[in-house]
Amino acid sequence: MNYVLQVLFILVLMAVGYVARKRGMVSAVGTSEMVRVLIAVIYPCLIFSSVTRLDAAELAANWIMPVMALVIAGTGLLLGLVALRCMKEVDQKRSSAFLFQNMVNNYLFLPLPLVMLLWGPQGVALLVFASMGFELVVWTVGVFLFNRTNRLSDGLRMMFGPPLIALLFSIGWVCVRDLLHPELPPSKFLADLVHRLIDLLHFGTETVGEATVAVSMIVAGSRIAALNIRKAFDKHVWMVAALRLLVTPVAFILILKLIPMEETARGILSVVAVMPAAVASLVFSERFGGDSEFIASTLLVTHLGAIVTIPLLLAWAL
Repeated sequence: MNYVLQVLFILVLMAVGYVARKRGMVSAVGTSEMVRVLIAVIYPCLIFSSVTRLDAAELAANWIMPVMALVIAGTGLLLGLVALRCMKEVDQKRSSAFLFQNMVNNYLFLPLPLVMLLWGPQGVALLVFASMGFELVVWTVGVFLFNRTNRLSDGLRMMFGPPLIALLFSIGWVCVRDLLHPELPPSKFLADLVHRLIDLLHFGTETVGEATVAVSMIVAGSRIAALNIRKAFDKHVWMVAALRLLVTPVAFILILKLIPMEETARGILSVVAVMPAAVASLVFSERFGGDSEFIASTLLVTHLGAIVTIPLLLAWAL
């Protein structure tokens, strides 16, 4: 029941954006501007505040978490490539969106409350650490899927945007803090000032980062409001839904059962694997010029379908 309520909660948040767009409270231009702020400021703050909660020992002990997140993404990408070879007359924008939707799912926002319920704060920390694998995929492979340019410099410029820089900076912060143990100034006043500034940085980034989910949902709902509902009956949309909700999670869970690891880690990875398409994919598409109508359609169909598939798959996996 908790799985169903989580998906319904996401749909309610998306409905807020939908209604706002339909009533003229949010325009197409406003949606695009929200996307820019989300990627440049809000989302990087979430990355920093989440990653810096961990310590270097936890990063080292649970190295398999982001590696297996890469395996989830790789499984989806491979199955998407196989499916794409069987499809005819697919243009570049559609093929890029199709592969992205199969590669990246809702790996953080949707599973977060469920992981907290089942495994507590330790589980949340492991989930955030696992998400680093997806972040690397999104801001490397994902960027190049939407930016199939002949100029490598353009692809690198887009790839090294604020989110990836925030991720690399956060990992570096944790390593310096826990491995090098930098000394504070000898003056008690200066030491207290440094502590206060660091606390303020954490508080500020956490506060701003918490808006990521809400803003992402409003953007997705706004984009769905502009969608021609007939687009949701596109056969490619249903192929994504079948791959994302059934084929990819089943394939990964079977792989996961063969790998020896701690049960909490296995459970968290299973929860991540069964999630629907990532709402952030629409933000990504809007920013980099992808097939946003197709992506909005897959979001709608996969989140509705997930109400059924998530409880069934987790009952088997867990």
